[in-house]
Amino acid sequence: MSESARPSMVRTLRRRILIVVAVAGIVLAIASVWGVGLITLRTAETQVRVTAQTVTTWPQLQRGGLIIDDAQLRAANVGSTVVALLDADGQLVAASADTAIPFADLEDVAGAVHGDETARAEIAGRSALFTRVDLPPGTVYDDGTATPVSTALVGVGMEAADRLVTALALAALAVLAVVLALAGVVVTLVVSRTTRSLTVLADRVEQSHLTDLAASPAGEFGETESVARAIERLDGRRDATERRLRTFVADASHELRTPLTKIQGWTQLHFQRPDDAETTERAFGSVSEESERMGVLVDRLALLARSEATSPVRERVDLREVCRAAVEDAALLAPDAAVAVITDRPVVIDGDPHAIAQLVRNLVGNALRHAGPHASITIDVREEGETAVLVVADDGVGMAPDLRDRAFERFVSGDRRAGSGLGLAIVEAIAVAHGGVVALESEPGAGTRVTVRLPSAASR
Repeated sequence: MSESARPSMVRTLRRRILIVVAVAGIVLAIASVWGVGLITLRTAETQVRVTAQTVTTWPQLQRGGLIIDDAQLRAANVGSTVVALLDADGQLVAASADTAIPFADLEDVAGAVHGDETARAEIAGRSALFTRVDLPPGTVYDDGTATPVSTALVGVGMEAADRLVTALALAALAVLAVVLALAGVVVTLVVSRTTRSLTVLADRVEQSHLTDLAASPAGEFGETESVARAIERLDGRRDATERRLRTFVADASHELRTPLTKIQGWTQLHFQRPDDAETTERAFGSVSEESERMGVLVDRLALLARSEATSPVRERVDLREVCRAAVEDAALLAPDAAVAVITDRPVVIDGDPHAIAQLVRNLVGNALRHAGPHASITIDVREEGETAVLVVADDGVGMAPDLRDRAFERFVSGDRRAGSGLGLAIVEAIAVAHGGVVALESEPGAGTRVTVRLPSAASR
């Protein structure tokens, strides 16, 4: 996806926040309207039951019986109240409502209401809540003709309550629209202000202005500050890598320049004296010697490059056996050297057997070359918890402090004639590639001690 096609963080955050606000507003509006509707319904139920209980007090003792006269019924025809009197068969006898309301509809409603229940019905376009109540036994309705009645159907109009709920719903929608509009403006301002640190951070990274990247406003918030500091650390590692690469190239060029210069000089001398057999022999001998030196240097550089990569080979390697093989090799190369292995049991690690063997050979070879002719060398292999420890120590001449502090750098050597200065750099690269560390201790005249710590096979 192209950069222009990617969604904007500001628009995305604004849209998501507005969706949350809208959903919350809709839920709140629905809850409010539902709550008001429920309250009005409960109020209407209370009102219709109170009215029904009032109707039960209408019968008055007259002429030896309980009578509801026509005047009482007509007096009830106020507002939205409906009162209907029914006989024992459920037939409508009289009603306080306008005669425009069909009696049959009232009879149907009366038939649908049982006991103390309430029911809502639409009568002649009017919405009302009805309940049914029993009248005292022997009650008659007197409109000129005494008609026995047993129950009363009482209804309270719901139009006002419905209008209130509708008005509330419309008001909620209007308020929600206003809130969304205001929220859109506020969210845009807040999100834009909040994401400004990311915008500034991106601009500074784009322009490679990485100094004090975590300062405000790029580091105004904890998250952006963490990103800024991570970029600063990454830039620092990149600079360090570039410096090491430049140093490596410069050192490699320096190391190769000397043999190349010698080869060039002897070649020119040979062409200047083609008939001088002695000069030709010395020239070809020097060219061969310097070519071999260059070959060794290139091989070690290639080994160093491979060692710095994570080893793809993981096999069980017994450090004790590797060290014993290194001692046997040392006995062939330096018969007079005193090299011994101190270990009482196998120490197994997971790693590249060739790389581990190279590590041990480099440590032993360094000790043989630099410790001195009468030094003794000991190799100690042991386990400390889940760590395999390899220690190569000698009691030789030791190292000067300035050389000791730079011992693992490339092309650092106390004696150029004795080596290329890549041995310990290769050791460190192999140790790091296997998840380990290497340390060196040395004092002039007190010998040198190199300790390599690698994860044991048990730790994996």
